Amino acid sequence: MVKIEDIPVEERWKIAAKSAGFMPLLYDKFFREALGDKYDEIERPILVEVGKEMKDLAMALGLPSGNARQLVETIGVISMISFGPENRMEPVVETEYGAMGKVTECGVRNSAIQMGLDPKIVAFTGCRTMMGSAVESLNPEYTLRQNSKNMCSGDEYCEMTVERRR
Repeated sequence: MVKIEDIPVEERWKIAAKSAGFMPLLYDKFFREALGDKYDEIERPILVEVGKEMKDLAMALGLPSGNARQLVETIGVISMISFGPENRMEPVVETEYGAMGKVTECGVRNSAIQMGLDPKIVAFTGCRTMMGSAVESLNPEYTLRQNSKNMCSGDEYCEMTVERRR
């Protein structure tokens, strides 16, 4: 008899993370057609709550969130845990007002493309909403700044900039 323990932990994580990123895309694929423009409006509060859950996970793991650099690094770790090792981020860079990370691989975006979906429609807004909620939940003194570089629109990477609220 095959048992879960027969599957290596690393493989289980990859499978679970791929499923976590794949499921919202399936909902989007089928519900967007029925709901049209209302889909994003309905999905937004769900993604805000997911961001809050990311805070709870970060806190349970003892990950830091005291400054912009720590927030970007923590979000990178939580994203990899949640959406798998396919997610990749370059080392965080300090900026004049905070810190920036470059996401160079995204499992959710890759799944959208594999499903024949436009990542700009099914992933971009949701990602920004979820990540913004995670940053502000982890440390309300900081916010996620909207950047011009994002892979969902065809760029080679996404910029994730966290700044102190002004």
